[in-house]
Amino acid sequence: MFFYVARQPILTHDKHLYGYELLFRDGPNNAFPNVTSDEATLRLVDGGEFNTGIRELTDNHHAFVNFSEQAIIDHLPRLLPCKGTVVELLETVSPSDCVFEAVKELKSEGYQIALDDFEYSEQWQRFLPYIDIIKVDFQALSIAQIRQVLKQLRAFNGQYLAEKIETPDEFSQARELGFSLFQGYFFARPEMMQRRALSSSQTVCMRLLELTSDANYQVDAIADLIEQDVGLTYKLLRFVNSAFFKRQSEIHSIQQAIVRLGQAELRKFTALIATATLAEGKPDELIKLSFVRARFMEQLALHNKNYGADAASAFLTGLLSKLDAMMDNDLNAILSGVAIAAEIKRPLIEGKGPLSFFLKACEALETTDWAKLELIAERLRVESKTLVLYYQQAQAWAREIGRQ
Repeated sequence: MFFYVARQPILTHDKHLYGYELLFRDGPNNAFPNVTSDEATLRLVDGGEFNTGIRELTDNHHAFVNFSEQAIIDHLPRLLPCKGTVVELLETVSPSDCVFEAVKELKSEGYQIALDDFEYSEQWQRFLPYIDIIKVDFQALSIAQIRQVLKQLRAFNGQYLAEKIETPDEFSQARELGFSLFQGYFFARPEMMQRRALSSSQTVCMRLLELTSDANYQVDAIADLIEQDVGLTYKLLRFVNSAFFKRQSEIHSIQQAIVRLGQAELRKFTALIATATLAEGKPDELIKLSFVRARFMEQLALHNKNYGADAASAFLTGLLSKLDAMMDNDLNAILSGVAIAAEIKRPLIEGKGPLSFFLKACEALETTDWAKLELIAERLRVESKTLVLYYQQAQAWAREIGRQ
């Protein structure tokens, strides 16, 4: 499946690129989708951050992302990296105490805060020390009204962004008024971007929501379910690496990721994915192949303990090994935003480390390169026919998963 986003550049007074406002789209046509602002944000976070990474969508420039009042209160911006993220409070957000406390927290964690389509109200005065950017709509307000807003904001020390600039005259007027950032059709219309995205089965997500809400919270059962879905596995690893969790450490297994999250945060993650994802039915051939590799490598580690490979790490390595083909991107770029252990990353990116021979065994079996398989079997101190048997068993297991 594909993920679509439109991005519109935000420029400085000398027309240098400052960042992009990111806008969710549900198809290749550059039109606003018929969804609520909350759903649009959820799907932007799911597709943008949990698949490609927001920073990649903006070429490492600032990312302006819209958030509703409820999304701010629920701390949804913390799913995005604090560095380079500008949290835009939509014009529908009220200056309530809950929003005020959430804004202060986000600011303390390193996020930049922007007020979108701003029209002055005394209730926003206490927010100003925590606001970095105020956006003013040049199509909604007259120049006289804009002058009045700026006069009322004399105590504001941040930057002003002139949005919906459509003519050279409006650009000149905005500069004369002291605006330092600019956005609008005069510079560029929103540019459509398409990225390969991993889908997550709606059925698996709903079952996961049940398990994470159960009073009898069972980590092993939850891990078994997540392992059936490559997209869910990858998104979980990115979630663990998000700004929600200050202390980042390398992940060796899905069980470890689940324990680190805890029940409340895992339920939050599951609800987000279940809301944002579009079910696509059974896994395609690449996903089936990932299942086969994961199971094969796990069994090889379990039955070859003298080799010293951890079974959970072997499973995760196999499960992630075809992400490059699924997402049309380099594995190094894909895994750069995931805090997985070096013993998993090295075989995937460099082709080195103990688990690299497990992957090479998969490749030899998939291409029926029997000479290569014999050499690998010798290196692993196991008979080649045993490797074939494990692979056949893994194929049967993957077929069973596909029927569930």
